[in-house]
Amino acid sequence: MTSADLDAVDPFHRFVLLAIIDLRNREDTPVHSFDVTGVCEDLIDEYEALETMIPGGVTRQRVIKALTTLEEADLLGKERKESPTGKGRPAYSLAIDEPAILDRLGDDERFEPAVEGIRY
Repeated sequence: MTSADLDAVDPFHRFVLLAIIDLRNREDTPVHSFDVTGVCEDLIDEYEALETMIPGGVTRQRVIKALTTLEEADLLGKERKESPTGKGRPAYSLAIDEPAILDRLGDDERFEPAVEGIRY
């Protein structure tokens, strides 16, 4: 994915990509939907600008739909990852040029504070 591809997804999908980048920076990839949902909730709590662009808030179902859409658009890779209980669950990894995406998201005033927080 290039930064130009961001035009193909809505702000919520961009927000989910930002959460996945945050998880990848913590070396916690591939990610499950519940991990992404938790980071999305944390980001909203920390950065007010994000809350205004996510009407209705973040739900796990909404994140699952976003992950599926991003995977179908070849913006995420999908694999199966076993849980500690031995259950196979879908897991996602980034298929993007992370620095370019962060630069592009940082140009949007709604994402800029969160991007800076994730970078540093």
